[in-house]
Amino acid sequence: MTTAMMAFVVGSVLGVVFSLLGAGGGILAVPVLLVVFDASMAEATGAALAVVWVAAVAGAFSHSRAGRVDLRVALTFGVPSVVGAVAGAKLHALVPERVTVALFSLVLFGALFAMWKKKPDGGGRAVATGAVLLAGTVTGVLTGFLGVGGGFLIVPALSLWAALPLHKAVGTSMAVISLSSLSGAVVHLVDGHVPFALVLPMGAGAVLGAVVGAPLAGRLPERPLKIGFAVLAGAVALGMGAKAMGLL
Repeated sequence: MTTAMMAFVVGSVLGVVFSLLGAGGGILAVPVLLVVFDASMAEATGAALAVVWVAAVAGAFSHSRAGRVDLRVALTFGVPSVVGAVAGAKLHALVPERVTVALFSLVLFGALFAMWKKKPDGGGRAVATGAVLLAGTVTGVLTGFLGVGGGFLIVPALSLWAALPLHKAVGTSMAVISLSSLSGAVVHLVDGHVPFALVLPMGAGAVLGAVVGAPLAGRLPERPLKIGFAVLAGAVALGMGAKAMGLL
């Protein structure tokens, strides 16, 4: 299998996972680019953001057609995340690679805790606008800095602070990610950290996977989605933690 074909297959899998969970595209793309395609951390970060962006646009469109995107919440969360993503992408170049990998692992463990600490039901609670704005800024910084879409933080944040049920939080998170990942990707592109030979086939696969996965998201019950989110994030967090300590 050629590198381009492998990148397309990987992108397709990432797109399906991303569309189902509203997360997972970046947290899988960065390790895969590092290990399978032997990219540097800077290249993996830039490429992952570009791939996440195209998958997010495709997924957000599909979720929106099914009524699973809250546009008001998406804009409230998304606008500060764009600013944060630019700052995070600039910060990335100033931090040693091992520190970045270690932070990647810690952030994932934090996301797991946030998702399982409380069981959101979206049952008519008022949207905490200040908390949503702050969360948008923070996740934007992490998006640009770590090369992830931030869905692993955005989904629980939208569930807990914006009172959205999980299926709607997933769709809305993809709309947010389509904004923040674009701004972060542009900064990395200007810095020369986007390898197009990998990004183009992987991005094409991610779009296909996102379109295929979106209809499935509305049919699956929330508990299996949350379990899938936990298993995915936990496995990647452990692997990146081991890499940061030099064990991989």
